[in-house]
Amino acid sequence: MIRTAEETALLIALLLKRSEQKRARVSVATIRRLSKRKHIRGAFIDMLRGQLDSLGVILVELDRGGYGLIPSNVLDGAPAITAKKYLSEDLKQIARNEKSFDGIREELDDDLGLDEDDDA
Repeated sequence: MIRTAEETALLIALLLKRSEQKRARVSVATIRRLSKRKHIRGAFIDMLRGQLDSLGVILVELDRGGYGLIPSNVLDGAPAITAKKYLSEDLKQIARNEKSFDGIREELDDDLGLDEDDDA
């Protein structure tokens, strides 16, 4: 019998806890195995993400396949970033039509290696 998103989230959270890692990857095959499902659909991943969130675990889809897991408490004490500090000039330039979002995409592409289909 297939497991619910909540049951699968509990198993994934336990897996992360027992691994003693601050971040980890899980494959779709692992999620399939833990959930006892043949196919993992987007709707199930959405429910799983919500259940993991309530357990304090962030689930992120990875470009290379599978999913990343991060306990949300690792962000406690992380430095705050503000638009006022890092984007104030950019926001003014956008308001004056002196800067375009294409330029921002290019800057992000240079630093983050975004794919062309990530623009949509």
